Amino acid sequence: MFTQPKRGGLGPTKKDQGKDYAVTIITSGCHFSGKLYCKGSTRIGGKVDGEIVSEGLLIVEEEAVICAEVKAEDIVIQGHLRGTVEASGKVELSPSCVYDGDIITPILVIQEGAQFNGRTTMDPNKIMDRQTTRETGKSLPTPILGGTIRPDTSAESMEIDLRGPEINANL
Repeated sequence: MFTQPKRGGLGPTKKDQGKDYAVTIITSGCHFSGKLYCKGSTRIGGKVDGEIVSEGLLIVEEEAVICAEVKAEDIVIQGHLRGTVEASGKVELSPSCVYDGDIITPILVIQEGAQFNGRTTMDPNKIMDRQTTRETGKSLPTPILGGTIRPDTSAESMEIDLRGPEINANL
């Protein structure tokens, strides 16, 4: 049961040996105040005030009430959160989410029913090969009302065209 795997058996690969797969869980009924630093995946169901830094996936459960500055790789918000969220990967707001604050992330998913009151910044430098880069000068399709973003010469401003398809009502 606790012996080393035989040659050719399943075991940690060289790629996986440096990773820490720890899981941090703060259940409902728990209250934490201060700076919470977690390595690996984190699941919060209780109350947190202060700052959260997670080197991995952060899941805010439905029962959670968080008032904090949050930094993580990926974040799924199902509960109540107030503060600034910064993710290097993706932020997902679930249908039960109530979020007040700013979001900084290259990928944002807002599911139907989620409540989002704030601003978002999506840094195009963090978006990898999903879209054409600014250097090519091509238009980038976006999910915003079928609109298009055209890269400008400066990184600070982008020209956005939100004209949708024309609909002929005289059928």
